[in-house]
Amino acid sequence: MTGKFIGIGVGPGDPELLTLKAVKALKLADVLCVPKSHAKKPSIALGMVQQVLQERAKPPEIIELVFPMTKNEMNNRKLWVKDATIVSSMVKAGKLIAFITLGDPMLYSTFLYLYEFVKETYPEVELEIIPGVTSVTAAAASAKLPLAEREESLSIIPSDLDPALIEETSRSADNIVFMKCAYRVKELIHVLQRAGFGENSTIALIKRCTLPEEKVLVGKLSDVQSWDITEDYFSVAIVKRSQVPIHWKQVEKP
Repeated sequence: MTGKFIGIGVGPGDPELLTLKAVKALKLADVLCVPKSHAKKPSIALGMVQQVLQERAKPPEIIELVFPMTKNEMNNRKLWVKDATIVSSMVKAGKLIAFITLGDPMLYSTFLYLYEFVKETYPEVELEIIPGVTSVTAAAASAKLPLAEREESLSIIPSDLDPALIEETSRSADNIVFMKCAYRVKELIHVLQRAGFGENSTIALIKRCTLPEEKVLVGKLSDVQSWDITEDYFSVAIVKRSQVPIHWKQVEKP
């Protein structure tokens, strides 16, 4: 068997953040697996790699794999088993299969669901992981706010966790990153304050990181209640226990 299954991180949104290794794999892949939350929704990840695909003499076969954003484990498992079977059969036929995913394949990515099933059910399939720029590091760059320095600790927390667990984790962290948090960021402020963060602790909210419609807000915890925040799945918040001087001017992209 000469085929291979590759998980490729395509970064947070800006196509220029694709790694050289990712570009090379995209140009060689026989089949491109494209994850979608709904069959009728366009794939952001596919849009990010279109320029690379257009440079190919022969385009890859594209297979759309639907990963619905639900917590129905039974239905989800059926889909993952089905997709794992499709991928393994193509690899066994000698094809190079590339699965593109936003950010990094090994950090809260869609790829992980399929990866686990392929690894456990078809251990003979050769696997490769190509890391990508994460939304966490990209958001810090956009906000010009260090994630951690010197002896600081950093915790990455899905924002939909139970508030008690968030509070417990926050008590021992110097800095925190909340994933997909726009809809909940205001209520999280009270949780952080109970965990010892002060009203002058620094917070940055980054929405649509590195995309043309990117928006960055930086201030103190006490500022957040006055912020005009709309829901956006693609949002990251960075919270630092300390107050960080901001010496740069925030400019929203048009």
